Amino acid sequence: KKLEVLYVVTSLLVPALIACVPLVTNTYGFNPSVKICYIYAANGSVASIERLALWDGPAMFILMAASISMVVMVIKLTSHVYRRYKYEEITDGDLFMKALKQLLPLTAFPILFFIF
Repeated sequence: KKLEVLYVVTSLLVPALIACVPLVTNTYGFNPSVKICYIYAANGSVASIERLALWDGPAMFILMAASISMVVMVIKLTSHVYRRYKYEEITDGDLFMKALKQLLPLTAFPILFFIF
């Protein structure tokens, strides 16, 4: 119960503090050359480093973590099906193909979700 309050407070305060950094450093604004970021950076300014630390860095980290978790999930799903049929010594090819047909949508969903 105590950790729940900590999790809620942390999940609300940390993003709010990070979002306030450009307001404090006076770099908040529209940048016509970079339309996806809210940090305005002139060439060679401190705001460029700020944009990397607050926007591009976390975005790349989340992208890499999502990629790794997707690969791990697909590997675990396929290995679970192969192990199950290997240890049960099922020689029926139709049953194995049925299991693979059930597995394909499960493995395709994370990949399609990640792409789109």
